Amino acid sequence: MSENPLPIIVIDTQLVLRAALNERSLPAKLFFNYGERYILAVSPGIRAEVEDVLTRPSIRAKFTSITDDTVARILAVLDAGQQVIPEEVPSVSRDPKDDIFLATAVLAEAQFILTEDKDLLVLNPYQNIRILNALDFLNVLQPGNVE
Repeated sequence: MSENPLPIIVIDTQLVLRAALNERSLPAKLFFNYGERYILAVSPGIRAEVEDVLTRPSIRAKFTSITDDTVARILAVLDAGQQVIPEEVPSVSRDPKDDIFLATAVLAEAQFILTEDKDLLVLNPYQNIRILNALDFLNVLQPGNVE
């Protein structure tokens, strides 16, 4: 896996939610438009969490821009990613819900986890995996870019 010239990444739910909220946002650009520049690693736990968050009645009531079509589009991107199934999800993060992202990244031999979550960012780097926010990852993809 690590011989591929494209970086392998894991994207956390918060960034996927931000992508769903605003198609012109940096997370949306990374998620929808720059997919040919990386390999997205996804586990069933990540997919389930994203689907749960995007279909919660409270989220849908608060953010009416998230439609069934938006959710379907996001799930299609996740389903097209490199699928991995962690057998174990060790307790690492201060927030146990974040451990699936770390376990997925380790199993997929990812180079990056994209997040805005401080509980994950504080772990940077984790087992040689860089944990970056969206802007920092964009700068990895396009050095010198100031979007």
